[in-house]
Amino acid sequence: MNSGSPPDVHPRGAPVSDPETPLFPSSLGSAVQETRHALDRIERLNPSINAMICTTAEPALRTAEALDRAAAAGEWRGLLHGMTVSVKDNVDVAGVPTTAASVILKDNVARTHAFVVDRLVRNGAVIVGKANLHEWVFGPTSQSLHFGPVRNPWNTGHIAGGSSGGSGASVAAGMCVASIGSDTAGSIRLPASFNGVAGLRPTVGRISTTGSLPVSPTFDTLGPLARRVSDVARVFAAIAGHDPRDPMSADVPVPNFLAQLNEPVRGLRLGIQRRWFYEDLDPDIAAAMERALDVFRSLGVELVDIDLGDVQNAQQMLSFTMIPADAMRLHRERIAERAADYGADVLMRMRLGENVSGEQYAQAMRWMEGWRHRLRGVFQHVDAILSPTTPATAPAAQGLDFAQAIRRIPRFSCAWPIAGIPSLAVPCGLSSDGLPMSLELAAGWYNEPTALRLGHAYQSLTDHHLRAAPVLHA
Repeated sequence: MNSGSPPDVHPRGAPVSDPETPLFPSSLGSAVQETRHALDRIERLNPSINAMICTTAEPALRTAEALDRAAAAGEWRGLLHGMTVSVKDNVDVAGVPTTAASVILKDNVARTHAFVVDRLVRNGAVIVGKANLHEWVFGPTSQSLHFGPVRNPWNTGHIAGGSSGGSGASVAAGMCVASIGSDTAGSIRLPASFNGVAGLRPTVGRISTTGSLPVSPTFDTLGPLARRVSDVARVFAAIAGHDPRDPMSADVPVPNFLAQLNEPVRGLRLGIQRRWFYEDLDPDIAAAMERALDVFRSLGVELVDIDLGDVQNAQQMLSFTMIPADAMRLHRERIAERAADYGADVLMRMRLGENVSGEQYAQAMRWMEGWRHRLRGVFQHVDAILSPTTPATAPAAQGLDFAQAIRRIPRFSCAWPIAGIPSLAVPCGLSSDGLPMSLELAAGWYNEPTALRLGHAYQSLTDHHLRAAPVLHA
């Protein structure tokens, strides 16, 4: 709640009060000023946190100048006019290499924009560069062998999460207002949690993945990260929509996410699964979740105990069966030719897929269908489900046990991707050692508006998202 000493306000300034209006003019006054501010931050801070693989300074400034000329003529170029955005480096930006943090792809220059990047640009966003990530989009630590590790802006001795570690860190460090990440089993929400920002994994098919490098086409999705849920919603509104080139793209109506953002949440029912999600938590996270429950009660949200059955099996079925098998199918030929150019951790996880039999994969799919059936029943009685995003804060990089990390860090995050439903990570405080903590709101298929409304309402009564990472004071 907003009490005690005032927070360190993020230097971007005040939030957009009316989500129906264009983003600009902001506290900095122009797209060029906002862009220079972002590029200056990258130049100053990237050596210490390594969030960005490259910048696109010249085209970014040209875009910003064009946006300011348009604004001077009374023309707004879309929902994101002047918003600075980083793009995870498994997503194509024309004229820039898409590396997936692999040396194998260091010269893989994209010829065209990915679907989401085209949507960003058409809506007035300024792309400031490509964000670092876990190699081949396949790990929760972003400790990249070839492009260096992403360091956490709250404590550079700790990891930034993955695989969209650079996306989370670039937003937390003020290098951009928003970032595009990708999520297969937690890769948007885990970095959002560890870096103290919000991150949305949409329903599979809500956002096209055309022009992005996959891990598992069945479960992959792209999504936005930003400090404020209102900015997450704004970016989501700009990039959601059907793409006939993407076989997974859903041809469903796209609601007005921004118009629904400020609708009251009083009377909504929020499901609480105490078993599994509220067990074996860091004490600080357990306490933060109890405070979050109090905030939702004060908003008039009804808390409802639910039973999700064998939710604990989601991680085994998704992260240790289906995804490794899918990833190995995509990489088998490349590994046969260039195994030495893969990081040992990534190679180990992909080779797990070699040992997944057809029967094991089919068993995982049967479990998935049963899990989806159970969730359909649960969402008949609740509007969303609240859980911690991660059971612990970001671990220290030194001495990190990767085998343990791939089990501990995404312990909760697999439950929603294997069902294909949307979920939103939202900052919910700092631990006693100053590291971000996060809650997660999962909603039914294509029901992102409810998760966003709840997250936005929570941020209206809390200030966790306004606190600035220590790297900004260095």
